[in-house]
Amino acid sequence: MAGLDNFIDPIIEGLASDYTVRKFIVRSKWDIFNAIDWGDIIFFEWANEVAIIGTNYKNIKGKKVIIRLHSYEIFTDFPKQINWDVVDRLIFVAPHIRDILNELSPGIVEKVESEVIFNGVDIDKIPFKEREPGHNIAWVGFINYKKNPQMALQIIEKLVITGVVDFDVEGFTADPQYILHIAGSYQDLRYKIYLEHMIKEMGLQDNVIFYDWVDDMEGFWGDMNYLLHTSLHEGHSLAITEAMARGIKPIIHNFRGARELYSNWDSSLGILFNAVEQAADKIMTESYHSEWYRSWVIEKGWTLENQVEQIKEVINE
Repeated sequence: MAGLDNFIDPIIEGLASDYTVRKFIVRSKWDIFNAIDWGDIIFFEWANEVAIIGTNYKNIKGKKVIIRLHSYEIFTDFPKQINWDVVDRLIFVAPHIRDILNELSPGIVEKVESEVIFNGVDIDKIPFKEREPGHNIAWVGFINYKKNPQMALQIIEKLVITGVVDFDVEGFTADPQYILHIAGSYQDLRYKIYLEHMIKEMGLQDNVIFYDWVDDMEGFWGDMNYLLHTSLHEGHSLAITEAMARGIKPIIHNFRGARELYSNWDSSLGILFNAVEQAADKIMTESYHSEWYRSWVIEKGWTLENQVEQIKEVINE
């Protein structure tokens, strides 16, 4: 679908060495029909309206059909309208997405063979840099309700004004040098009005910088010490994975599935938080392990190479 093809391009590039691949950006049902008529294996990148129309198209019978479900689709009626009888494989980007789909739309998981293939980053194109505690905090993503930007403001306020409990000095510690760097465009202008108002009311004019949409993310990541991730829901965040691959410490709100994805980190490396003060404390702590963050990405197989190989295995089966 137009505007939702940003995840698929690296996968297409990886598959092109073994298959004749065409990407169809659809704007009407006729584009969907043309794509299905052309292909032998049909890969739906999202379990959305396109997959509904495509799986109910008469000419799809006899084709091999794969659907990849990211995240937002499970909160809609789209999965219930897909004709699962013609789907050979359903790919989830994380285990908790499969679990939530099963809770919200019971029976679908039993209808089709499925598996989890995590999103991957091109690790060879992401430079590693040994980093350390500092004052530059990145926040990356579209500015919308799911990304929970209001929590980010509460955390930066806690860092620079209110302070966090410091038991060593029996008081509160605040540091006005912290800067929140927000890379992302607004999807709801209510947030623009709200955030600009609250920044002024909270006295954070010198501590929050908006970059809008950033094309040069390489430059943006350059001096960052932390990625603050406040989302209330995620599938498998590429922003977190990319930050970790660069050696940047992630500070992650404990959305459902986060503990499973980042297990054994919440205590030993301290990257998951439930409350605002916990996030501020994890940023202020001296605990920092750049090499460990990158090695976690590699050990977990969250690389583009591994993702493409797993998709190839599905196709070959």
